[in-house]
Amino acid sequence: MNQISANDLILIDDLCNWKITKVEFEKQTSFRANYDQLNFLLDRTEVNCTNDNINKYFDTIFWSLPVSLSEKEEINIYKKYLLRNWHHEHEEIVGMFQIAFNQDVDNINVLEKDINNLPRYLQVQDLRYSYIRKIIYAIGAQPDPYNIEALGKLAKETDDEQIKNLALHQIEKRKRLGRWEINDI
Repeated sequence: MNQISANDLILIDDLCNWKITKVEFEKQTSFRANYDQLNFLLDRTEVNCTNDNINKYFDTIFWSLPVSLSEKEEINIYKKYLLRNWHHEHEEIVGMFQIAFNQDVDNINVLEKDINNLPRYLQVQDLRYSYIRKIIYAIGAQPDPYNIEALGKLAKETDDEQIKNLALHQIEKRKRLGRWEINDI
């Protein structure tokens, strides 16, 4: 990892504490986090931040810090932090798998892991199924026929009727839209 200068660390801290805007940050430095630097900064929020500011720091670094990443590195960051349970950005990350990162079959495995490893804050009954619905939509947005196979498998293997119904609803919706042929479900 290329070292991050002390000045840039101070500016990142100011950005995270909303003392400066992203525009002001970019005026004061040319820093763009590479893959290793971004991982370092995100991981250190878990260790260095208090419960009061961990989500503010994570959110700012994940979404606002200027980065220099390849598409593959960006997807890997999203995959990694989707499965980390110490921040509160899961719903937004899952949304990106539905709208932006929906061309890679490997995403399905990560999304399936996420269903089985819900973050604690999303296990509250009111939030749980809303979040699971987002994951199921993200699975449905992945390349076919793998997405439909994953939804069918999920519907068959779960004991949770709401999850089963959500998966089956997504399959039926896709059938109505004529996006793929579905057999044996």
